[in-house]
Amino acid sequence: MELYRICFRSKIEWANVSPELQKELDYSLTRIRRMNRRKGVTGALLMGNTHVLHYLEGQPGPVLDTLYCVMQDTRVGEMEAIFHEPAPSRLFPNSLMLFRDLTSGEAVELHPALQFQIDRPTRLSYDEGLNALCCFSEEVRESRVINRMMLV
Repeated sequence: MELYRICFRSKIEWANVSPELQKELDYSLTRIRRMNRRKGVTGALLMGNTHVLHYLEGQPGPVLDTLYCVMQDTRVGEMEAIFHEPAPSRLFPNSLMLFRDLTSGEAVELHPALQFQIDRPTRLSYDEGLNALCCFSEEVRESRVINRMMLV
């Protein structure tokens, strides 16, 4: 099976986001994960104060369909491609859509430089985008190992 991956950053259009952000996030993530399950797409969203880093992986058709769906979302503003390429393997094989809020909480404490990196006005490089994702890919892998150990 051919794997493809896309990473891009988008500006958040706060005027189009509900004042009840947590409810909107919960609803959107539930919907995204349901659609990704049907399409075989996995990935991650890293949210800063002004931008979101998006990462999608799976077969090329479903990944591109998901990208086109994102492009129609009025909450998503200016988009910047970071990379799009064949993928040697999945970074998030068991995550229909990992979400991390880099504005507060544990994610910020563990990775304090990422919020600035996601929100900065200059372009992100390939390595910066991939390194940001790998921080959380490793976290997911480690938690799976711990869960397996607890089940034994």
